[in-house]
Amino acid sequence: MGTRPGSDDHKPCDLGNCHQKAFLAAPSSLCKVCHVEIKTAPLAAPLRPYPIEDPWQAEPPRFSHQLHLDSLRMEARVGFHVACVDCHVRDGKLARPDHATCARCHAPEAKLPGALNMNDCAGCHDRGVRQRTRARLIRDDLKFDHGVHRADGKGIPIRCEQCHAQSTAATSVADHPPPRIETCVSCHDDSNRTPNSHRMRVCGGCHTNRTNNLTTIAPRNHLAATERPLDHTLAFRRDHIGPAERDAARCATCHTQMSGNPRDACDECHQTMLPGDHRITWRELDHGPEAAADQTRCARCHVVEFCTACHSQRPRSHGAGGTFISDHGPLARFNVRSCVTCHAENFCLTCHRGVR
Repeated sequence: MGTRPGSDDHKPCDLGNCHQKAFLAAPSSLCKVCHVEIKTAPLAAPLRPYPIEDPWQAEPPRFSHQLHLDSLRMEARVGFHVACVDCHVRDGKLARPDHATCARCHAPEAKLPGALNMNDCAGCHDRGVRQRTRARLIRDDLKFDHGVHRADGKGIPIRCEQCHAQSTAATSVADHPPPRIETCVSCHDDSNRTPNSHRMRVCGGCHTNRTNNLTTIAPRNHLAATERPLDHTLAFRRDHIGPAERDAARCATCHTQMSGNPRDACDECHQTMLPGDHRITWRELDHGPEAAADQTRCARCHVVEFCTACHSQRPRSHGAGGTFISDHGPLARFNVRSCVTCHAENFCLTCHRGVR
């Protein structure tokens, strides 16, 4: 953790006297970097916890990775360009840049043409307080060490831009997001580059409070695009109806062509792969009783118009035109319900009015 910054009568953290003028002037919003509130008597202002973990940042910095990584522009302005390691490596180890890092180029004695002066706080910092946009709150239980990510298991160096691909376009701290989980997959699922203990499926490799077990399923973004979840066994194709009905949205996270709607999510697949009971006799013999018993099952794949389009055609049982009128009596007496599937109950009265 180290010594709290500002100890020894507000001795500047980097020994460069960056804030000497501010410490000698009247208290300002700069005080809220370390103190809970601004008070004239510094000893009366309670200190914030250290290291600071709250989501609010006093005197927030303005920084453009895009500007600093633009080699041609930097060459034209100051005569040289910088790389990631120039700011993010200290004593051979990766570290967060501080004022001392910036002072190498921005100190008054550096006298670089076109570079902001360290004495001009407003050149790099906004006045007041704002909410942190990247407060190291990615995951409380995430274990990550930049040091072990400088090279893979083969000893091949891992370049900064492989994980931080968006850094070169970031114009401020706010639009400099952490790497996406998908970025980790290509290395962590390659046994030649990463040990099996740190595969993306092994929760404990990267998380302190998560363990993998029989019921744990790694999120889709933790898996290679061609890899199936653990529960997608050979029998899953037959048994997936239960999980699909309980959580259709989960299916849609991988099956991207699906709508995610519980009723329509299966449509794209079942249009070409029919359910198991849709045998050759299904259309002519079997679907009627099934539809009468459970219409909602049909509606999972078929809309109302689907049934109407088919049943508006003359059924085969009606025979050729003009013959069914003499043959329909026995069929109607046997199962009048088959008639009202298409015909209204008063349809029969059109011909049978007054007939006993």
